[in-house]
Amino acid sequence: MPAKAGIQVRWSVSVEKAWISAFAGMTEWGRLPIGIIEGIFLKAAFMTTAALQAERIEIPDDIWAAQAFFEEKGWGDGLPIIPPTEERVAQMLAATKRKPDEIIGAMPPRWAQATVEKIAINGVMAGCKPEYMPVLIAAVEAITDPKLNLYALQATTGGPAVMLIINGPIRKRLDINGGPNALGEGWRANATIGRFVQLVKRNIGGSYPGTTCKATLGWPGKYSICVGENEEASPWEPLHVERGFKADQSTVTAISADASIRASDLDSSKAEGILINFAQKMDGPSGPEAIMVICPEHAKIIAGDGFSKKDVQKFIWERAAYRMKDLPDETFDQRVKRRSDLKLTRDSVIPVTDRPEDILVIVAGGDGSQSQYIHVWGQSTPEGGSTRSVTKVIKD
Repeated sequence: MPAKAGIQVRWSVSVEKAWISAFAGMTEWGRLPIGIIEGIFLKAAFMTTAALQAERIEIPDDIWAAQAFFEEKGWGDGLPIIPPTEERVAQMLAATKRKPDEIIGAMPPRWAQATVEKIAINGVMAGCKPEYMPVLIAAVEAITDPKLNLYALQATTGGPAVMLIINGPIRKRLDINGGPNALGEGWRANATIGRFVQLVKRNIGGSYPGTTCKATLGWPGKYSICVGENEEASPWEPLHVERGFKADQSTVTAISADASIRASDLDSSKAEGILINFAQKMDGPSGPEAIMVICPEHAKIIAGDGFSKKDVQKFIWERAAYRMKDLPDETFDQRVKRRSDLKLTRDSVIPVTDRPEDILVIVAGGDGSQSQYIHVWGQSTPEGGSTRSVTKVIKD
């Protein structure tokens, strides 16, 4: 349905105004109180209303009332949000050279246009600082790239998150954690940048659990999963350099992620032992890609035994697999139909990815012998996979 006019409510006491382009009513997916944010901003003195696209609303000057309002509209992720006031969104927009009405990409499943203005609005709501804006814009460029196939990620019952991997000097500038507890709590940049991704998927793209989002269970990574690679502790070239970018460039990589398995190894003192243990954690149904998050201690041992990144990928690819002999008859029959190009038999072994280079190897974490395998949602297909990771350079 076409958008209705914005709703006006008053932010009383110290009056502040927000502009929201709101949707309401029925959709092609059934009865759904949309309340999808296309944009919320508060007008700064140096901005004109004509330069911005969203419509004005006013809400009560009460934090609990504000949260209730956004919750009622469906404009959040279940956690408290930062109201996108005039001053806050103006500061976000001032942190980029991009124009507010510039379209960065189309966000499925509703295919709404993600403008710089809407990115700033959702960034405020997620708790991002203004200086994060270039990362947020690059993240939207990545997740709306057709290669990632966000439409499938949004609609599948598998419930994957979109994981962000940050490389380059911007990690230090924004304090994006790639060290101790890199995949855990405690760093505002990691938490809010990762959260922003989920908010734009919902508020711009229109992904709602039980309707347009068909996730059976989902997983905690859907709230936020963003990590900086620990390039300083890595014995290998970082991910973005491996992908053709310069070491002094900053990038964001978006990749499907639907589960995390700890690859703990306190016993092995040799690369082979660590990698065999890792491969065992990666056995099972294959995907288009796979993510190995190797802790610095493991990386040091592996590299010390002469393994390059390509050696690690090859070693894992030759061992981590889905073995057809172990499958029930019905499952095997379906696999044969799905991948007729592989001419599968009961003796077939499907590697964890189609190619060794489809295994992403990054170094992250602090002290300790605890690495992780992150499974990538999606099917390996003759065309190269139902989703592929995307890396974009971060620009001002």
